[in-house]
Amino acid sequence: MDQDNRVVLSSENIELTRFADGEVRPYISANVTKKHVVLNYPLYPDISNALIQFLLIADAIKRGNPKRITGVIPYLPYVRQSRIHRNGESLSFEVIAHLLSESGIDRMITLDVHNESALSFFSIPVVQISAISMIASQIQVDKETIVVSPDQGSSKRAKVAADELHVPLVVMEKERPLEKGDEITRLEMNGDVVGKTAIIVDDIISTGTTIAKAAKLLKDNGCKKVIVFAVHAVFAGNAKSLLEQAKIDQLIVTDTIAKTIDELPKGTQIVSIAPLLQNVLH
Repeated sequence: MDQDNRVVLSSENIELTRFADGEVRPYISANVTKKHVVLNYPLYPDISNALIQFLLIADAIKRGNPKRITGVIPYLPYVRQSRIHRNGESLSFEVIAHLLSESGIDRMITLDVHNESALSFFSIPVVQISAISMIASQIQVDKETIVVSPDQGSSKRAKVAADELHVPLVVMEKERPLEKGDEITRLEMNGDVVGKTAIIVDDIISTGTTIAKAAKLLKDNGCKKVIVFAVHAVFAGNAKSLLEQAKIDQLIVTDTIAKTIDELPKGTQIVSIAPLLQNVLH
């Protein structure tokens, strides 16, 4: 992309006002005519409100006659609701994908989608990049290092990390109740971890329950050190205090979700995804 012909828009340079009843009213002061517009607009933490803002902002940009609009949503919400598990549920992510596809953006960039197959719901091109590729630059390994997937759903992502680091992979088995997606009823481990340095790799840390239980299970089975590498630092509820008390020696997250140091467990390392985004913004 020609740098001189690119306009980058974010919450910092978009004017948002509200009517008395709460309706949001975006205004784009930048000249976007015939420009490549990059709309970098995270949909977290106020997901539903931010989604409406994104849709209206994209429409406002489109009416300025740009050459192309690229939407950047580092953490894509609702992806964990991309399957119907029981009658009476919404296929929520299909609705979200349809709204984003019809918003006026020409393509979208996101990172480490929880369920990659859910991207098929979009009718516009979606570029998914992975921060897992950054793991080798953040962690030193030796012959006693292993990568651990905290469940079957994360095993593909963890295997990428294991291959990147050239170390073995151990996959845990997890069960959740269908009616409560953030709770765990069972967590078991397959594999020998005695004396090992375990790197738990996951896409999202939400409540922190899975990571805390996985770390405890590893230490209880003889693991000497537990490192956690997660892409999206949601840290909902009391996740911060839970992980501070967990048997974790090192915690690494990316900045797909903006967090201050005070919002993260003590000692957390933050890795910037900016270089990854720059590689695909062309």
